[in-house]
Amino acid sequence: MKFLLLVVIFLEGYAVLATELLAMRLVLPWVGTGTDVIAIIIAAVLLPLAFGYHYGGMYRRRLRERGLGHHSVRKKLLSNVMRSTLILCIGLSYVLLEIFFSGLYFLGIRQRLMQLTVYCSIFLVYPVFLLGQTIPLIGHYYSRQVLSEMTGRMLFFSTLGSFMGSVFTTVVLMAVIGVHYTSVFIIGVMCVLIFLLARKKQVGHLLTAVGVFTLMLYMNSGEQMRALDIVSNNGYSTVQVRPMAKDPEARLMMLNNNFSSSYKEGEGSAYPYGQYIERFFLDPIAEADPPKRVLVLGAAGFTLGVYDNHNEYIYVDIDPDLQKVAEEHFLKKELEPNKKFVARDARVYVREAAREGRQYDLIILDTFKAGFSMPEHLLTREYFLDVKASMAPGGVMVMNSVAGSQFADKYSRRMDNTLRSVFPHLTRMIMSASEMGWNAWEHSRGWRGAYWTNVLYIYNNNPEADADMTIYTDDKNTYFLDK
Repeated sequence: MKFLLLVVIFLEGYAVLATELLAMRLVLPWVGTGTDVIAIIIAAVLLPLAFGYHYGGMYRRRLRERGLGHHSVRKKLLSNVMRSTLILCIGLSYVLLEIFFSGLYFLGIRQRLMQLTVYCSIFLVYPVFLLGQTIPLIGHYYSRQVLSEMTGRMLFFSTLGSFMGSVFTTVVLMAVIGVHYTSVFIIGVMCVLIFLLARKKQVGHLLTAVGVFTLMLYMNSGEQMRALDIVSNNGYSTVQVRPMAKDPEARLMMLNNNFSSSYKEGEGSAYPYGQYIERFFLDPIAEADPPKRVLVLGAAGFTLGVYDNHNEYIYVDIDPDLQKVAEEHFLKKELEPNKKFVARDARVYVREAAREGRQYDLIILDTFKAGFSMPEHLLTREYFLDVKASMAPGGVMVMNSVAGSQFADKYSRRMDNTLRSVFPHLTRMIMSASEMGWNAWEHSRGWRGAYWTNVLYIYNNNPEADADMTIYTDDKNTYFLDK
């Protein structure tokens, strides 16, 4: 009996931590990632966990006060696990989350942190509160004489379970079986808890557990993922490849619900910003002697320079499976020998490059996460300083961003400020011609306060030009000499 109780505690600790980490990964396509997202999810786990500890410890006392002393602790534990399993079955299923977040958007809840708060309130807070009662409820099985010793043992097994939930879930399960089957595994752990707690006569609970697990397995099956055009779902990203709506002959690659790359046989990128980079920055160096070194931060579908077999390309992206996925499902061909893929965070890569003195003739920044937003650590002055330090003399930096065409929002203004603090003489290009002039001004008065469009930033590495910050004044005007 004692061993059984410790197994229950271990599995509960595993389930709580694994659910927390899995939730962080599952919501990425809709709310992105970052310290704000992590903080909200951790708060949505720790606070109800604390309340669960307190509530579970008062269980017997509340029964006595209500004159219900015959109610068993085992029934309470089983009820808690059953309800948690049913809720988590929905909250950890990608297919149902697609419907959930689309519904929030339809209802007008479009701010990502508000969406995340609603998600946590519905799918995390109550299940964690119920599971948090496990240790204090099991503590009622022990007499006061051994409770102190058993408390330490219970906390040990709970923490050990949390450790396994953290390491095994992320390092092993997500990498080997994928995120969606990891969700199935977590629900499977919850169903094992139900089997351990249910008595032989409680057939209804056992059948419910089997039904929930079967439903979870179906909703997260490979068949369902293929129906959603999902070709990869590891711990870093959910990758979808499908035909483009406006051009069925072109393929679209989506990373975490973000329109990352488009590709058309014989033409390369189907996106205007990609075509612009190809035409003005890659085509002119197609026969450069010696070959140029091109660094692409944010590999996505490897479409930039896809037909250049001359220059040296290094693509950097955090997802280690991206090259294989792109070759098999998107490009449908292998990368040429002059192209190399490095699976690493862009921030880490450019920092190492700057410190080791590695320099590149052309650096293309095309890093995005969910919802057309960029990773927050790839928007700082310190990051851009490392990028600049990695540029060869006379080199060029091109950055693709999605920003407000009229600087009507704080993000667009402050991103521009940050870039110009590092790259003083910077060119800013609005890629959608229809969103310039008065049209852009009208759009900037919309509900977001700005019209979001692709904006290219272009910088030529010329230290001498950067050092000249002279301005013209009425007192000193050298215009006629300068020109």
